[in-house]
Amino acid sequence: MGLALLCVLAACGSKPRDTGPAPARDDRPSTRLVVVGDSLAFGRFADTRDEAFPQRVAAAIHARLELLAAPGVTSAQLAAQALPGDGDVVVVEAGTNDFLYQTPRHRFADDYRALLAKVTAASPGAKLVCLTTWVPPDLPPAEIPAAFYDATIRHACGVGTVVDLSALAGQPGMRGPAGRSTFLGAGDDFHPNSAGHAAIARLIEARV
Repeated sequence: MGLALLCVLAACGSKPRDTGPAPARDDRPSTRLVVVGDSLAFGRFADTRDEAFPQRVAAAIHARLELLAAPGVTSAQLAAQALPGDGDVVVVEAGTNDFLYQTPRHRFADDYRALLAKVTAASPGAKLVCLTTWVPPDLPPAEIPAAFYDATIRHACGVGTVVDLSALAGQPGMRGPAGRSTFLGAGDDFHPNSAGHAAIARLIEARV
């Protein structure tokens, strides 16, 4: 499955002076935010793209955003891509599809560690933030529970900071209603809505 790589940059330009033309001034934010993830990072299902959590975090911390995300991807599929690099802050949002597809335990642990290794190699010294899975509590029970994937994420992200999304996914108003209009089409009742994306962004901002 192809991945969408979005680079959001502020405009740059020059300002005239009375004594003659000024040198070009780069107005781009100096902080670089890299977000790697699945459909949540892609923006499903915020009302607008600017209300998705990656764009909200970039605006809040005044950072340039580089986003590698696609719906349906697993940790292994993300790790197989060429990742954006040189980030000052790197957010990894992966594992939800591994839960949905029930990636075997040992394979997920290896895949997630490989993803983090590639992310940190691309952005050495960056502040690393790992998000746990987004699994609403009203889903049918699974053979491998979401708690296993979340625990694996927490253990693997030892050098970074973990943001726990499990409570948000069960809070009223963070998802749905199904059928609402969004920039990606009709929303569902699984993915976060704009309020859910805003809550995710606030949790990330508190750690960076």
